Amino acid sequence: MRTLMLRLLACLSLFFFLVPVTYVRSPAPPANDSQYIALEPIALDARTPARTRVGRLAFLGGWKITSDNGEFGGISSMLALPDNRFLMLSDNGTLVGFTLDEARHRAIRPFIAPLPDGPAPPNEYAKKNWDSESFLHDPKTGQFWVGYEHQHSIWRYGPSFARKESVNFPKAMQKWPDNGGAEAVLRLRDGRFLVFSESAEYFKGGYEALIFEADASEPNSKAALMGYRGPKGYRLTDAAILDDKTALMLHRRFTPFDGVSAILSIAQLADFQPGKVATSIPVATLKPPVKVDNMEALAVTRDGDKIIVWIASDDNFSTLQESLFFKFQLLDAENSGKKSGPKRQNEKAEASPGFSTFESD
Repeated sequence: MRTLMLRLLACLSLFFFLVPVTYVRSPAPPANDSQYIALEPIALDARTPARTRVGRLAFLGGWKITSDNGEFGGISSMLALPDNRFLMLSDNGTLVGFTLDEARHRAIRPFIAPLPDGPAPPNEYAKKNWDSESFLHDPKTGQFWVGYEHQHSIWRYGPSFARKESVNFPKAMQKWPDNGGAEAVLRLRDGRFLVFSESAEYFKGGYEALIFEADASEPNSKAALMGYRGPKGYRLTDAAILDDKTALMLHRRFTPFDGVSAILSIAQLADFQPGKVATSIPVATLKPPVKVDNMEALAVTRDGDKIIVWIASDDNFSTLQESLFFKFQLLDAENSGKKSGPKRQNEKAEASPGFSTFESD
């Protein structure tokens, strides 16, 4: 009976993962513009609270994020700014910002506010018009870039989001599925932009991505097509530059029987070439009993020589899901404490051809 109930709950959760939020969200409660954000500390594995490792990730902290503000939730991407300041972007066109006080588990100077402009009039906050999925920031100029799906486009905003500076509706993106648009965006040091579709199939394998020769928000910026193939059965939800040669790629999967899981992997920037299909190598798998939800947001910072990885989840504005926020250290492969060896049978089924896999849980 317990197994049957768990499967029924999983099937119900699947409905919330696959159906656009516009149609599953409960009737809107009375407007609440509270700016308070609460952080509740959580363990990586509630069954084994002392656990601190998953693959090459060392757990440094975790929180469940809540707010009474009716527009809070749906975190799809985020930025890690100086002084432990975080800026998160919801897929309903809402910005969530706060400074993380790790010692006291507090969100200092929080705010929740809508984007100043987007692909619809300001009073139209339907998900199909304000589905902001990807996020970039230039610390030198203060400019921000946002990638939208449904209304497939890339927007650039001025410092502090004071104004819209440019917008581009690339022709190649207009063929992407409504709910499979600019799920992740990378900006390379040479000025090129990479824009990844979540579900537009590439004819050579994987899913489509575009390489823009310059600022993707400029209408005259030319783009070339390529493909990206993540771990088998998983779809890309975010990406972040790791260094001059590599990027971290975040993927998620949900099935009625296995529930939700996520894979973090490393891709070589040199593999992102027009007409090619890039892949990546998994470094950690988040799956039960590890605390996990619909992991969609990724950011990378440095603490001396340590690489810090931040991951947050999209609760789809559903009471069955949570907004989670994790802090990890990415360990060196040679120091991760995992021995390489033959693939386990279940790993072979979860990895794409050509992947190097290892025990990640």
